[in-house]
Amino acid sequence: MFVCTGNICRSPMAEALFAHMAPGAEVSSAGTMDWSGQPAHEHAIAAMAERGLDLSAHRSRRLSEYLVDESDLIVVMTRNHGWAVAARSQAKAAATFLPAELSRLAVEAGDRNGAAAEWVSRLSARRESQTTSRFIGRAADEIPDPIGEALPYFREVADRLERELAPAAVHMQA
Repeated sequence: MFVCTGNICRSPMAEALFAHMAPGAEVSSAGTMDWSGQPAHEHAIAAMAERGLDLSAHRSRRLSEYLVDESDLIVVMTRNHGWAVAARSQAKAAATFLPAELSRLAVEAGDRNGAAAEWVSRLSARRESQTTSRFIGRAADEIPDPIGEALPYFREVADRLERELAPAAVHMQA
């Protein structure tokens, strides 16, 4: 599950991109704010359409304890989103990553080769072995919110999401 603030820009774009890059993965998204039922932002729809991906049917939904508990892997756009996940389920904090962090750890941990939960445990163990920090990822790994920006900035965010999620998608598929 991909998580951002309103579930109208970053997380639906990440969901669409990852579903395209890892077609066998069950992918979803949610937002930390209650903007439930809103369509994806028009620029997010346009940026994905340029890649041949359709966000026109997307409707936002609010992050809930149920959605967190049902997710094997949670990818957040900022560390604040990670803390929102942890507030709903401390147990799932270990399964929560920023996009670039996820891919770095996936490259180190290797291919999934089996159950998603086991792979996520390996990713979490790699993270724990590398840091004593309680924070998720690095500040530089946070994906900026494009809300209020023009279409070219949405394209930049989409490019970054695609680039940062690609290695994880490859290792998740294997």
